[in-house]
Amino acid sequence: MAGNFKIDFDLTRLVRAIERTPDAAARGATIGMRDVKDDWMRESRDVAPLDTGNLRRQISGKVEGAGLNTVVEIEANAMTSRNFNYAYYIHEGGMAADGKSLRHPGTVEKFLDEPAEQNEARWKAMVEREIEEHLRREGW
Repeated sequence: MAGNFKIDFDLTRLVRAIERTPDAAARGATIGMRDVKDDWMRESRDVAPLDTGNLRRQISGKVEGAGLNTVVEIEANAMTSRNFNYAYYIHEGGMAADGKSLRHPGTVEKFLDEPAEQNEARWKAMVEREIEEHLRREGW
């Protein structure tokens, strides 16, 4: 004699969550990368050399792509009236090569690179948290 045992599951919610997973992850990644851009710009402005303040005002960023293929770009182009880009000059070591040094404590020549190096792990965690949050909203 044989017996049967059957469990009926309603998988509707699970199927819906699986279907929405790629969109939720993409939304989370995009929002997380926007947060990284804002933080990177803020950190770069805090350590950028300060003279007239123009260099700090000229630091800008953009988020390109979408979802899991998102890229953040930060740049600084501070031009003088003589078409001299002193942001590039400072960042690429021109001052040091000319025997000059920064005047204000806490400022660095690599004002775009150093914040990225120091915050990479934190920024990665920010993006991961945002993705996780969006996945949880979809039922994961």
